Amino acid sequence: MNFNSLAIKIASRCNLNCSYCFMYNLGDTTYKKQPKFMSSETVNHIIEKTKNYVKKYNKKEFSFIFHGGEPLLAPKEFYIEFIQKVKIIQQEFPDVDFQFDLQTNGVLLNKEWANLFKELNISPSISVDGTKKAHDMYRVDHKGKGSYDSIFKNVQLLKNEMNFADIACVINIEETPIDIYNSFKKMDVSYVNFLIPDYTHDNYPFDPNKTLMADWLIDLFNIWIQDTNRFKIPLFLGLLNSLMRVNDNAKNESTVLVIETNGEIEAIDSLKACGNGFTKTGLNINNHSFDDIQETPLGNLYFNDFNTKLCNQCLECPLNEICKGGRLVHRYSKEKGFNNASVYCNDLIKLIAHIQKFFISCYPELHEKENIEAIDPIEIKNYLSTLDNTNSLYEVTLEAFATQTSLAV
Repeated sequence: MNFNSLAIKIASRCNLNCSYCFMYNLGDTTYKKQPKFMSSETVNHIIEKTKNYVKKYNKKEFSFIFHGGEPLLAPKEFYIEFIQKVKIIQQEFPDVDFQFDLQTNGVLLNKEWANLFKELNISPSISVDGTKKAHDMYRVDHKGKGSYDSIFKNVQLLKNEMNFADIACVINIEETPIDIYNSFKKMDVSYVNFLIPDYTHDNYPFDPNKTLMADWLIDLFNIWIQDTNRFKIPLFLGLLNSLMRVNDNAKNESTVLVIETNGEIEAIDSLKACGNGFTKTGLNINNHSFDDIQETPLGNLYFNDFNTKLCNQCLECPLNEICKGGRLVHRYSKEKGFNNASVYCNDLIKLIAHIQKFFISCYPELHEKENIEAIDPIEIKNYLSTLDNTNSLYEVTLEAFATQTSLAV
């Protein structure tokens, strides 16, 4: 087991009501049984289990990601006390770099919060979906009112106070890439983590034979790569690093363990999109260690077999070392569990081929020397369509899922 980050759900409610939110609006209602805020007792157990884990695995860095719901609904005292407790265990591990991140919708952000972030060395990221049109299409409050105007102002406040503005953006293909890109340039952001919407095979809204997401991302890549004053986009940097065979130190989803507001231990919460209660393991930080999640079927798949236990189509695909099968939630269907290619498979092939073509154009001599051919997405797609998309390695896992939960997988 090798994770480096805890996503801590310190608040289980949110002041926005985003229609695509996997926490509240994709069928999982377990948040209703959660306390509104994480207790000091639960924090104490988190700190103690973190200490044991860091010692056991000789970690050199470990990060806490304050999450929700909306984490700024919690009082400022929560953060002060939490970090004080971490500093106590850091005395036992002076060589460990403990880091603190925070994901917020930005509505409640103000100068007082920015000052606290600076004081406690917390690195915040704000959720913004690009333009006012794209953002207010989905990211609304509980009265249906858009949130873009206040968040735009608060992004600029954060940049002025902390000299950086990191953004998480769920891709909305109904808005043009150039408008999205220019909007973020206007905000003067430092970093935008573009997120592909979390659909499964059961609720994917697009024609699977089309590559709408790839076409959108290719346009964005072309705009981004030609901008000499570009902000960072980890999606593109990660693919470029993979194609150049450079180790990418960015966090991937299987390096993050989730602790819910009541102390429940779970895998990444985007899997809530798979069904009501899907991520529940029966484990709680009060009585279990982090390692115990490996004994659950979902935890074992997520932390140990995420990039190896793939469907036959992915195992035979020449690009699987680059895309690694895509995100776990995008592989899921009620009929076959995770024994599927990503709903974005054709998009990933087309995007990777386009970025490789750019890379080859930059280093033609290197690629001629190594005899690397350009990727042909049509050829790969046709080849994969001939394969039997099954994998017997999944049988035990899927049976175990059906035993553990009331969900048929």
